[in-house]
Amino acid sequence: MPGERTRERGELEAEIMRILWASDQPVSAREIQERFTGHTPAYTTVMTALERLHQKGQVVRSGDSPRKVRFHATQSGDEHAGLSMMTALDNAEDRQAALLSFAGNLATEDVEFLRAAIMSGSSRKRR
Repeated sequence: MPGERTRERGELEAEIMRILWASDQPVSAREIQERFTGHTPAYTTVMTALERLHQKGQVVRSGDSPRKVRFHATQSGDEHAGLSMMTALDNAEDRQAALLSFAGNLATEDVEFLRAAIMSGSSRKRR
C-alpha cells in the first residue's frame, strides 16, 4: 500500500550510516541502495535520506557530477556512539541519575574497562 511505513522512524538513516561505516571508501547512492538488507528503499528515498544526513553534518558528498557523487560518513560509528552518549547525558535533567542508570546496566567487563581508562586518564592529568 502506498505511503505505508516499512521502517521505524530513523531506521532508514541508521541503516545508511551502518552501510557507510562498513565501507572503507566513499560509495554512491546506488551502491548504498544495493547493500540494504530486507526491504530495499527506492533510489530517490536513499537520496533524500542522504541529503538530510548531509544537512545534519553526518555525511560528506564528493564528486564533480550528479552521477559521480559519492558519500562517506564524517565520523566513525564508534565516534558517533560516543557523541550520542554525551549528547544524551548533556540533555538529561539529572546528570548523576543518568550516569547511575547507565553504569547500572553495564556488564562487569565494561565497568572494569572504564575504571582502567579513567584511572589511566587521571594519572596523565596529574603529571
